[in-house]
Amino acid sequence: MAGKLRNDLTGRTFEYLTVLCRSDDSGNGKKPVVKWKCQCLCGKIVHVKSDSLTSGHTKSCGCRKRKHGYANKERLYQTWKNMRRRCNDPNNSRWEHYGGKGVAICPEWDDYKVFRQWAMGSGYTDNLSIDRIDVDGDYCPENCRWVDDKTQANNMSTNRIIEYEGSEMTMSELADHLDLSYSALQHRIERGWNMDRIVATPQRGVDV
Repeated sequence: MAGKLRNDLTGRTFEYLTVLCRSDDSGNGKKPVVKWKCQCLCGKIVHVKSDSLTSGHTKSCGCRKRKHGYANKERLYQTWKNMRRRCNDPNNSRWEHYGGKGVAICPEWDDYKVFRQWAMGSGYTDNLSIDRIDVDGDYCPENCRWVDDKTQANNMSTNRIIEYEGSEMTMSELADHLDLSYSALQHRIERGWNMDRIVATPQRGVDV
């Protein structure tokens, strides 16, 4: 195998394909054809030429055209795709909070069918989202669960923690405790209200 390429595609995602590493060079003549070992979102491994990836000519192992079984019709499949993109694709808008921080996906979940089997056996429904119990840990069966939006918001590493009556609460938890909407509490804090005023002022219609 030749030395490291200047244009290293490792870790990048092209539609359904995530580049794992460089393949052995192949081809005839003095200029070999550079290929990359890629994993499709359906789990299949394929070897694709550089220009086929960067030009957009090859976007999957072929399952994209075949409508790979039931997968493309399921919300769960989109959840799996998005999870992989934010962990594996440096160009993803959320990568810095996931792959950029070292958050990875366990090898067995490279196969969507395995992930789907775990999800269905762990209480998945279409109104729930995948949540990591330890926000600094990886995506794996031991560290993941299915939760509603509120629970997930309370478990975000970016949460603002507020101390009230000797307890530490997230914004969402404090809003519930004070019988305020989240947006009303956020608005009052952003306007510089102290806690006594926040607690003493009931919410009336649109909080201003």
